[in-house]
Amino acid sequence: MKITDRELNNILDDAAGEIRNENLDAGVVAGATERVWSRLSGQQMAAQAGVAMVDQIRNCDDFQALIPVYLQGGLSAARTMLLEDHTRECVPCRKALKEARYGNQSKQQLETQQARAAAVGYRMTVLRWGIAAALVAAVGLGAWPWVQRFINSASTLNAIVEASNGSVYKVTNDRTQTVKVGERLLRGERIRTAKNAGAVVKLPDGTRIEMRERAEFSVTDNPAGVTINLDRGQVIVQAAKQRDRKLFVQTDDSLVSVKGTIFSVNSGTKGARVSVIEGEVHVDHAGRNDVLLPGQQVTTHESIERVAVKEEIAWSRDAGRYTQMLDEVRAQIEAAVAMPGNRYSTRLLDSMPENTVIYVAIPNITETLAKANQILQENLQQNAELRQWWEKEQAQGRHRQGFNETIELIRQFGAHLGDEVVLAATSKQNGEPNEPVIIAEVKDPAGLRALIESKLGATGPQRLRIIDDPSAIGPETRDAKTLNLWMNDGVVAFSPEGEALKQLAGRIRSQAKPFAASPFRNHIAGLYREGAGLIIAADLERLVMNGLKKEKESAAIQQLGVTDLRYFVVELKEKDGKPYNRAVVNFKESQHGITSWLAAPNPMGALEFISPDANVVAAFVVQEPTALVDDLLNTLKTADPKAYDELIKFQAEQGVDLRNDFAGPLGSEYAFAVDGPILPTPSWKAVFQVDDPTRLQQSLEHLVEKLNVEFAKHGKQGLAWTRVEIGGKPFYTLKSLDLAVAEVNYAYAYGYLIAAPSRALVENAIKFKESGYTLLQSAKFKATLPEDKQANFSAMLYQNTSSLTAPLAKVVGNAGASKEARGMMKGLLGNKAGLAYVYALKDRMVFSVNTEDGPLSLSPADLLGLPGNSGMGQIFRHATR
Repeated sequence: MKITDRELNNILDDAAGEIRNENLDAGVVAGATERVWSRLSGQQMAAQAGVAMVDQIRNCDDFQALIPVYLQGGLSAARTMLLEDHTRECVPCRKALKEARYGNQSKQQLETQQARAAAVGYRMTVLRWGIAAALVAAVGLGAWPWVQRFINSASTLNAIVEASNGSVYKVTNDRTQTVKVGERLLRGERIRTAKNAGAVVKLPDGTRIEMRERAEFSVTDNPAGVTINLDRGQVIVQAAKQRDRKLFVQTDDSLVSVKGTIFSVNSGTKGARVSVIEGEVHVDHAGRNDVLLPGQQVTTHESIERVAVKEEIAWSRDAGRYTQMLDEVRAQIEAAVAMPGNRYSTRLLDSMPENTVIYVAIPNITETLAKANQILQENLQQNAELRQWWEKEQAQGRHRQGFNETIELIRQFGAHLGDEVVLAATSKQNGEPNEPVIIAEVKDPAGLRALIESKLGATGPQRLRIIDDPSAIGPETRDAKTLNLWMNDGVVAFSPEGEALKQLAGRIRSQAKPFAASPFRNHIAGLYREGAGLIIAADLERLVMNGLKKEKESAAIQQLGVTDLRYFVVELKEKDGKPYNRAVVNFKESQHGITSWLAAPNPMGALEFISPDANVVAAFVVQEPTALVDDLLNTLKTADPKAYDELIKFQAEQGVDLRNDFAGPLGSEYAFAVDGPILPTPSWKAVFQVDDPTRLQQSLEHLVEKLNVEFAKHGKQGLAWTRVEIGGKPFYTLKSLDLAVAEVNYAYAYGYLIAAPSRALVENAIKFKESGYTLLQSAKFKATLPEDKQANFSAMLYQNTSSLTAPLAKVVGNAGASKEARGMMKGLLGNKAGLAYVYALKDRMVFSVNTEDGPLSLSPADLLGLPGNSGMGQIFRHATR
């Protein structure tokens, strides 16, 4: 076999690489270390060499810029490895390295050498070739095992796709190929995960690479070790122990090196974020080398904010392992423990004061809570891994110490109480509620008093004061830190206001029932007759009327129909063996204001332009658009006559009539959606039913014409129309000539106006309608529909992405909410699709929420916070701290 010069050079370079990678004597290493540290820094060497130090290695020019510092020994070990590996494969860079090392020979020198070579006799020629042949043979025999390994590594399969969810692809320059579980990857092949997909790739040495959605990387191998070339996205690497080599992860602006550990690398447009879960990680970036330990993190650009490592890896499939364990516990609890049954009567309702405006009735769930906690503790004892995680979470504050003690204290108190606990509040003259009174029936007054007195020393006398005779209470200054308690006549009551307990005791002892004549009381009594679970009720009529301060304000609110509101009620209970939850606003029958705006449940054809994959959809049906505008204009006229007169004047001068020109041509259906990617342009969509599209278009063009006149007066170019016909259908574009990003595209189709930020989105919306492939056919959407007598909605809000709840949770956190509150917000629907809806009926509006798993309701597992919310135990403990 004939060996070319290039192959000979490769063999020599490979043999030299093997020699460099041999283990050296410890003394030799120590001496070399002293010599290295005595040298100048790489930056100084670069300055002496007259070159700039390269921060990021992107191409051959960057590699060649490192050569002068490399020859002086000033490069870090990681960059030295990269440069040597690159020059083996890149001919121009290898040539540049040789030229830098040996220098360029002049033409005259070359001619002289050629002349000398020509003068050499036959004997020298034979001798030279003999020596060369012997050298080649010796090197070939010595290097053959390594060459064989190198050839095999370049052609054999070095990685396997161990697991995947969603679409995973193998990407080359000219095609994209789907990858299946178990399929092997060749050295250098790129693998990519699609949206909402993930994968686990296993390397031959046992290293596992978990890929997040939209991640892409390839794997290469060289004598120094394996390199994961992360082009984009995030991976979590569980590196196997490396013997005499290292594992590297390279991004555009960093090089991560490890011997064997678990870490995350997140490479994005602005740079990279490296987080360490276990072990030690070295990160080379921007001319510096950081050493990270577990829990530590580094970013390669100041614009990338550091986050908690736990949050950074929350997407990992391993992160959900403990949640899955708790889901199993949840299933056990819900199979073995039932919520308390509904209550059909109560003696507490008639003991309320006459002017009660807030009434909350909570079933006695203490025994349910205790049974649920018992099952949880049994699982913790049986599962050491789950128990270790639970204890760790307690230590970190998620479930603070004393969880079991708190549950037990609740159980002890609850064992002495009746079927429910009621909280009630009256209203002040300004509409604000007074301090509440908490009242419950008592089964064992003596036992409850003994329990309270035994716990009194732990809480301190400043926190709780027992009142034996409320009639003796005189005028007092309220102390916010003191909770007064009275217990007698089969009830126990708590309140910060001693006067409230005095009045309660007087009503109970005299058997007076002033609240019995209240319509609000009768409405609540009706809830008990139908079976009561958790009740939250408010007398909106009294709260609103008491809160009105000015005559003008009162008139405006009356015009809006707010004074027509009567009651607000929330119910959570079991009905016909299924969870039942709803909120109801009752109102007086009215032909104006907010109570008349929504139409009765009706079909929503606007939803037929929304795709099944929409993230958020809001839709509603109004009774009459012009009536809604009339109410708003009349309210403005009442609240601010001057602003109303200016609006009327503007309409007259511009020849514009908001009511007749814009509301008049519209129908009753409206829908808004986020229906596609958020970036680079949010894929919003608006759909309006239009009864007279010609008139509406004329009104829009007239309005734009008038606006452009005003823009011109201020030196602005204004707005411009574009009209294009596609398939015989006109598509309109309204664009700002002053703002490059301000553009709205729309078209009229099938009796609707469809608007979006691009024409393509408008065309797609029409295609959804024509194909029948719409939100209404979505399996997730259908799974959220409630089981009731209604066939349609008056209004609805649908969501199908947990990512949209995360920003809301962040906003709640920025507002200073507790960690528990942020967790409840973020985990409200979790990964489930959810539907909130409204039925506008004759004298009430009914609100409710449904998910893929059915109605959103409390369960025994929810009371412990399994998983996703803080739980009643923690709420009770925080409230009594």
